[in-house]
Amino acid sequence: AAFVGPAAQAPATAVNAGQGDLVALAEANGDQLGRNLGFWDPLGASSLDFFGLEQSGRLPSGATVGYLRHAESKHGRVAMAAFLGCVVNGLGLEFPGAIDVNGDSFASLGTTKLPLETWDSIPASGRIQIITAIGGMEWVFEAQQPHYLRGGTPGAIRLTPGTAPWHASGYDPMGKYDAETRQKKRNMELANGRLAMLGMAGFVAAEKIPGSVPILAKLGFAGDYAGTMPGNPLPSTMDLSMVF
Repeated sequence: AAFVGPAAQAPATAVNAGQGDLVALAEANGDQLGRNLGFWDPLGASSLDFFGLEQSGRLPSGATVGYLRHAESKHGRVAMAAFLGCVVNGLGLEFPGAIDVNGDSFASLGTTKLPLETWDSIPASGRIQIITAIGGMEWVFEAQQPHYLRGGTPGAIRLTPGTAPWHASGYDPMGKYDAETRQKKRNMELANGRLAMLGMAGFVAAEKIPGSVPILAKLGFAGDYAGTMPGNPLPSTMDLSMVF
């Protein structure tokens, strides 16, 4: 036993916005749902440890919750932008100018189409540019230090890795809010993002499954979409020479 080293100890908690933050967020929710439901985690997601990385000490305690919280923030923001895009498209609004080098206008895609149909109308080269741009932004955010799994804050983003006040928080670039107000606005963003994710799920269901969302069926969602979305964002036949 004298030659056996001590067991490796997992590092101290170094992840912000972990399980304790989830409980505090739920308790701070003063509306009727928050008061009656409180902290609700029927699947035990707040106690997960992906691949045992926390128990083994390769990631700090709370890293799994940090990952899930970061994913929720990111998907909520994307859903809010997507929902707004669907509303703008449904109102018949469009960007000026051309969408490709051939001079095709945004209007030529058809502003009255439903969300998934609109994506199918975008040329293959345009879709790849959008996906590539998203991948580039993802790389920039994942390269930030400290990483949200190693001491950073899940959901906080900035365009540079420094610590200057104007981008340190990721939520208040002008530095005009105090900590309490900034936290309140972060909670509002989270709640709105969750609602937008449900809204986008409703849009997709209404396009794919007839009558699944009755109120949307009355607005023209027939449930007869036959394209490749949401599983495959690229067209089934694509000429890569158009892209490169």
